[in-house]
Amino acid sequence: MAVNSSLVNYGFGELPEKRDESRQNNAAYIVIIVLVIIFILIGVIWFDGKEELQSNRIYNHVFSLPIVFVSAFFTKCLMCSFVFFEEWPHIETRYNNSSATCFKHCFQVFRTTLFVGFCVLLIFIMGIFWMMSKDHHFSNHWSLNWPNIITSVGVTIITNYAFGFKSLSVVELSEIHESTNINVAQGLAWSYFTGYLKIILKDLKGTVEKDRDDDPNGISWKAELNQGNLQCMFYAIVPLNCEIPSKLGDCPIKHKGITFEGKLPTLYVDRAGVKDRPYVNSVYKIDNGKGESKLAICEYVTIIDTLFQMPLCTDIDPQKREEQCRLLVSTLRDLIKEDKDCRNKCKIVTFSGKEDGPLLRDVLLDNIRNVGVQLE
Repeated sequence: MAVNSSLVNYGFGELPEKRDESRQNNAAYIVIIVLVIIFILIGVIWFDGKEELQSNRIYNHVFSLPIVFVSAFFTKCLMCSFVFFEEWPHIETRYNNSSATCFKHCFQVFRTTLFVGFCVLLIFIMGIFWMMSKDHHFSNHWSLNWPNIITSVGVTIITNYAFGFKSLSVVELSEIHESTNINVAQGLAWSYFTGYLKIILKDLKGTVEKDRDDDPNGISWKAELNQGNLQCMFYAIVPLNCEIPSKLGDCPIKHKGITFEGKLPTLYVDRAGVKDRPYVNSVYKIDNGKGESKLAICEYVTIIDTLFQMPLCTDIDPQKREEQCRLLVSTLRDLIKEDKDCRNKCKIVTFSGKEDGPLLRDVLLDNIRNVGVQLE
């Protein structure tokens, strides 16, 4: 039975997976099929005899393929030229007055391994036709097809620019953003990971077991850890609606059953020219009202508030914000998983954040139970 994706992860929804290379694979299959057909037809022409090539329809159809390739080549050259002349006035400000750099950036598509392979394939196919032709039949065919090449180039330019065929789809833009790490979500995730999580998680157990010199009467978190009441795990809370409060436990509805218990010993780190920059984490008691309670080191992911504030001054709509929120969580999980100092020390807790959604206390307790089972 299919599960509604909006109910997954306590209303947070499913996290996006990385896109595969199915389009490239499909294109490769088509290329292989086309090449097989070309060589089959060339074989038919070869064994059919070369005396009447000019009247051979199979030959004419096969010869049209390199014409199409040549048309595509000239079309791309022309389009890159448009971009180059558009960028020319910005050479000094964008390319440090280097026309060579500007040219490389505008004609980058012609400097790839795939393009070299395309040229080799085109020359190979045209060479076969040249060897098979008699009485300069190939040259005659080439001269007769120049109008077709010019027409193909013109039609492609018109459709790309006049009708907008050159514009990328939303899916293609999303793929570019995800593959090149230029999303707002990914930048925020990297900032939160490198500027906060890596610092507090590196020696989280040492911080928990450290004696509190500033508060001799404070709770012994080491004893709570040894008794199994507290896990050496940091719970980072992310609501899908990106709305986070100033304090955790103040909201009578969202934070029902969550009470502040105390602070961990302060972690001091020299960072960015600041001597002994303090990092303080809080411990909360999570009570479901049915006799079950746990202590947890938890807090909202502060950078989520950036996604919440951005629609107030930009054109990011709520749907786009939720997409960015999911991508942020996905990126954070990958970063935590791949870092040996953070792995198994942080759990991203996701939920809808809505008034009618699951209570945060229940979401936290479920995550604490699941982590407890994994640690056993």
